[in-house]
Amino acid sequence: MRARWLLMPALLLVWLGLAAPARAVFPPPLKDDGKFFTAEAVDKANKKVKEIYSKFKKDVIIETYAGVPEGKKLPEDPKKKGEFFDEWAKSRQEELGVNGVYVLILKMPPTLRIRVDDRTSRRAFTKSNVDQLAKALIAKLREKKFDDALKDGVDVVETALKANTK
Repeated sequence: MRARWLLMPALLLVWLGLAAPARAVFPPPLKDDGKFFTAEAVDKANKKVKEIYSKFKKDVIIETYAGVPEGKKLPEDPKKKGEFFDEWAKSRQEELGVNGVYVLILKMPPTLRIRVDDRTSRRAFTKSNVDQLAKALIAKLREKKFDDALKDGVDVVETALKANTK
């Protein structure tokens, strides 16, 4: 009788040990509400972003929008438009708890914002890396080579993280 009571916890432990470990859902998949990219390019980028997260423990989050979403009002004053997009990118970065690089891209009006959390910006992805990423993205976006922009952008982040986190 006593052996049966000891056998049950042992079987439970073996059974739990056979269960696969839970997989993290972070980083979130690329959010392409602006419909810039093909499904194939999004899949490739998502795989690369997961690799980056596994290697460097840094997020690369890219969100696109066709325009300013409902509930947000774009100011008329051109000077305030820049502040509006900066604040929007900052609030999304904070909402998502980004530990790495956050990219916001809009079709109309054409807008690009890149945010990096404080800790990452000190060494892993610096201001010059942000400038390099912006140049890579803008060049391809202007040419309407959206899939290339996505690939090149993710590659710039990976290359910078490799170089800066030896």
